[in-house]
Amino acid sequence: MKKEIKKLDRSKIESVVKRAPNVGRILKKLASKVARGIRLPEKFSAKGLDYAEQRELESLFGTIGKRTVDGHFFLPLKPEFHERAIWHDALEFFNLMDVSLGFTESKEDVFARLKLLEPELEPYINALAANDEVSRFVAKPENRKDWTHLFRSFAHRFEDRGRIPITTLSQLGSDWFDDSKKLRSGGLRRQLVVISATFCDLSPDDERVVLESALIVDNPYTSCVTFSLPVSLIMEDGTIYDFPKIMFSRGLAVQLPLESVQKIKSIELTEKIPTIITSENAAPFAVMVKTGEACVYTSGYPCLAVKKFLSKLAETGAQCIHEGDADLDGFRIANDIGGCIPLKRVVASDIILRVSKKDGRDLTEAQRERASAFLAAPQWKDFPYTEDVRKLLELGRWIEQESFDSILNKDCRWLINEAKNR
Repeated sequence: MKKEIKKLDRSKIESVVKRAPNVGRILKKLASKVARGIRLPEKFSAKGLDYAEQRELESLFGTIGKRTVDGHFFLPLKPEFHERAIWHDALEFFNLMDVSLGFTESKEDVFARLKLLEPELEPYINALAANDEVSRFVAKPENRKDWTHLFRSFAHRFEDRGRIPITTLSQLGSDWFDDSKKLRSGGLRRQLVVISATFCDLSPDDERVVLESALIVDNPYTSCVTFSLPVSLIMEDGTIYDFPKIMFSRGLAVQLPLESVQKIKSIELTEKIPTIITSENAAPFAVMVKTGEACVYTSGYPCLAVKKFLSKLAETGAQCIHEGDADLDGFRIANDIGGCIPLKRVVASDIILRVSKKDGRDLTEAQRERASAFLAAPQWKDFPYTEDVRKLLELGRWIEQESFDSILNKDCRWLINEAKNR
């Protein structure tokens, strides 16, 4: 087992610097070299030290030095002082941590240093170190300081995600880099997506879903909820808008941006609605609107506007039936919806009990691997649709929401009506 390295103790550094400022200047010079990735020599020299200052240095480094007739003092360094870990407190004390984040020895050092700075985040750091996109980005020395700062800034924000407000890429760029454009495009924006996906256990392919899972939006006016419901909206300033119920009565849908959804104080149901239907896909949602169903469109994984709107609906006592693809993502979407509003039924769960091996589409090898990895992941051990995902793997098929009617060979609304009456 590797021996644990004891760091230079901050309290000891403070007392030494207070007693012997010259020693503090020497220590800062050495720490600065460590911060910049320069390997320290086997022994270092200093000039102009008195004997009290010499003893302070010898006590600090645990070795005995030698003075020469010209006034130089040479002190050998033990091997452990060539390890970065031992200098952590010194880097912080001398405000050299930001400099240390830009060292250019190797990309491996970036992740090794992060593990020293954020030991509790080691699983995430290891996952990102193994990611090809991250590896290529960090391989360039000029990217390392920004990447490390991005990772630490995101990780610290993620810790408080239950209490932080929704923010934009522009605001984060300003807060973290003093540049509102820094994260709006380019390589660092993509790295934010990959880091977010790692923390949220999502695929980085859908950037909108990933960022919104971390309460980050590109634009609060492009994150929207689309619905057709007999409701009135009561806003924070007391204004009541009843246009949604008028649109519903005419078989039309309403779309609200996140900026407006955040200003809704409460929602009032103007008709008795036993159950609201959520639809993952657009074509089935369009049918629901035309046929007068009380429905909300999730557009795949629900964005922040959808989640906030559903949470407000839940405050009315409304419940939900979800319609979406019978695949891993479809069941994860259902799980997301269930986190916002009580779910009475997931139609895909009924569908997979009625399909044959001729129905639906073959699972690709990538889909199989992803579903299997999901089932094996400890963080998803309490996932409520585990058995449904296992059934999909057994079938080797997945079923699109749009094909539900043809699979059942009749209008699948009987499932909805049955659930409504329970």
